[in-house]
Amino acid sequence: MKEPDMPMLPRPIPILMCALMLPMVASAAETCKLGYPEVDKVTVRWQGPCQDGYAHGKGIIEARKDGEVSMLYEGMVERGMPNGKGYMTLKSGTEYSGEFQNGRVHGKAVSVSQFGDRYTGEWENFKRSGKGSIVYTLGGRYDGEWKDNDFHGQGVALYSSGRRVEGEFVAGRPVGAPPRPTPAAPSGKHSLKEEVPHVGSNIPRTIADGSAIPFDASYDALTEEQRHLVRGWYRMLDDSDEPPYPLRGTGNIFRAIQKLNAKNPAEGVLSMVVMVDSEGNAETANIHLSPNPDIAKLAGFVAMKEKYKPARCSGKPCSMAFPYTMSFRTNLN
Repeated sequence: MKEPDMPMLPRPIPILMCALMLPMVASAAETCKLGYPEVDKVTVRWQGPCQDGYAHGKGIIEARKDGEVSMLYEGMVERGMPNGKGYMTLKSGTEYSGEFQNGRVHGKAVSVSQFGDRYTGEWENFKRSGKGSIVYTLGGRYDGEWKDNDFHGQGVALYSSGRRVEGEFVAGRPVGAPPRPTPAAPSGKHSLKEEVPHVGSNIPRTIADGSAIPFDASYDALTEEQRHLVRGWYRMLDDSDEPPYPLRGTGNIFRAIQKLNAKNPAEGVLSMVVMVDSEGNAETANIHLSPNPDIAKLAGFVAMKEKYKPARCSGKPCSMAFPYTMSFRTNLN
């Protein structure tokens, strides 16, 4: 078997998600003020010049929450806020490069998500609006007009199945297309236990929790509501198509990775995309984020050995990607 293709992103991507782009106050050790009000447990530091008491010019803004870097901005700042050309990364794994205004992406910029989805185009107040193009790691792309982060206006969509649609879009859908079905959200949360209890105990420990989808269930065993959640990961999946899925569920790879992590606990996010062929075999495993290189290597190895239910496009087996996301923390009981 060939070694899995596991390229890492060219630089770390720590930063806060958009929803956490809240006002913060500079550390008392800093002499330059930043244009954010105080937020509990969040500290901000500025490295760069001052003007009239405010951070002003080219420099670095670093935000930390509970001791971890939650946001990093490098670029131009005016009166304590990102303004002009800059580069920002969020803890979620999303990164932005381009124009900023009053602390938000505004103008022309490029964004890359934790899975590698890449948007190039225009923004308004941290939302994709105007003309732009996006290529989705899980398949498909869109080129055209946007409004409030959705396809809106004239554009061309290429779906995961290869189907091409050109014309007018409203709220993310081609004009005239029926609305997507919206089943009720799955009830309850699922956890994953050790297969064998830890030494000194008769009770298997919980190694993963908080999932709306059971870890050890195949795609066929999922409820319609749970399948709808899985399909929701694919922005360009046709309504009648199906994504790939591990034959035994995601539990096998979670257990294997947790065994390694238990030896040297790390905190952070693992984001991996596996390309699955039309026979259900893994072709590549691309790691976009990882707490450390050892976890990245093991995740790619285990994912490549898994057998998958192949995707279905227009009723036939087809190649498509499958994503894994794992958030590691050290205080799970």
